Amino acid sequence: MRSLTGTLFRGVIMTTAPILVLAGTVLYLSVSAQLVRQIDESLTDKAKMLALSVEEKQYGLEVDLEETRIGNMEESDSPEYLYIGSLEGRTFYRSNALDGIPIPSSPGPLPGEQHDWYRLPDDRKLRSVLFSFAPEADGEEEDLESIAADSGIIVDTLSAPGDHVVIQLFRDTSSHSRFMETFFLMLLATGLGSIGILSLTVWMSIKKGANPVNELAAHIEGISDDLGVRIDEVAVLKELVPIVHKLNNFLDKLEESFSRERGFTSDAAHELRTPLAGLRSTIEVALGKERESEEYRTTLVRALEIVKQLESLVGGLLALARLESGQEKARISEVNLENCIQDTWKSYSKIVDKKDISVSFSLSNGEVALIDKGLLVQVLEELFRNALYYVDQGGSVRVNLLQEEGNTQLRISNTGSKISVQDTARVFDRFWRGSQFKDDTGLRFGLGLPISRKIVEMMGMRMDVKSEMDGEFVVTLTMKGG
Repeated sequence: MRSLTGTLFRGVIMTTAPILVLAGTVLYLSVSAQLVRQIDESLTDKAKMLALSVEEKQYGLEVDLEETRIGNMEESDSPEYLYIGSLEGRTFYRSNALDGIPIPSSPGPLPGEQHDWYRLPDDRKLRSVLFSFAPEADGEEEDLESIAADSGIIVDTLSAPGDHVVIQLFRDTSSHSRFMETFFLMLLATGLGSIGILSLTVWMSIKKGANPVNELAAHIEGISDDLGVRIDEVAVLKELVPIVHKLNNFLDKLEESFSRERGFTSDAAHELRTPLAGLRSTIEVALGKERESEEYRTTLVRALEIVKQLESLVGGLLALARLESGQEKARISEVNLENCIQDTWKSYSKIVDKKDISVSFSLSNGEVALIDKGLLVQVLEELFRNALYYVDQGGSVRVNLLQEEGNTQLRISNTGSKISVQDTARVFDRFWRGSQFKDDTGLRFGLGLPISRKIVEMMGMRMDVKSEMDGEFVVTLTMKGG
């Protein structure tokens, strides 16, 4: 299982380690380049000083080896080796250690100092500087024979006045290599040590930083038995506030859902108890003594009515459960609203005469909506039953279809409302009936409007209710964009 601590730790180390490696590499290359630059500058300066030992005489070129102190060059900690010759490749002087190093030659004067790497047969690396120059002329007359006898002076009589001389100075870089090896090991040790210390520090910091998460987890664990507890968003870190906020909202919904389910279970048990008690009482009375067949028939009819009530109640509960669980899906099609309303009303027209009520319709011809016709009929049947059941004797029921603010609205109203403005919102609570309707137990269960609103919302519509005591009870269905 992946852990947040491990993920953060790996992320920090995998990000930091390459940076340290890159920084160490850049530092190593920078130091190496700086040392090579210093070697080049030192070689160039010394080679130019050695060039002063070459002079142009009337008899040719003269190289004063004593002045250059060649012997001391090869005995230092960083031995140096010298080559002096002509552009054509004639050698005036060459250190013995340079055997195997190619002799430089050029058709003309070299453009400037040239630095390069060489390797001796014993695998030692040399850094060199190569350039050409025109020796200074010395007009002093000297005896060629006495000069030639001096072992410290080299004379080249083949060179003509103005000829350029090539000088190449080499330096053994073994000390440089040893220093860079030591420096690399120091960098490596420092880098590994830094990564180790960084890893320990980061791990301890992440573990400490995870404490608020652990405390939050412990707090959440303590909520399991009491859904009324909420986590204080001010008391947690800013980064955890969105999580805590979502969690508190979820707990609100969960507590509301549990409370609703507890109420639903209690109300359902209460509603079921009444018809069941009536059914039991009816059967017990019938079985209490011998009766005529007609009395048994009456008892069976009464029992059948109670069973139908139970069937209606259970059907309503199942319908509500399917809607709330999302099992019921709307099948959208184009529906003519006027025809649908008129066809649904036909089965309720007989009730109008019994209650001596007036009914009026105001429907716009040809109004069409994209809706599930079967579900709309189910809602209309409930609203018509509700209006006809609660309308007062001699009252009126009105059904209006109109356009308002770009939406199609269906309004069904009845007079004689017994619901106050304050209780209007409660009509959508399951099993709710006003105190004035308590005698309706077993006839009206308080599930019609809650189920209807669930259906309406599922189809993307809205259901609103307005009511005044002894006034009108108005249900409005709003179909957006109708």
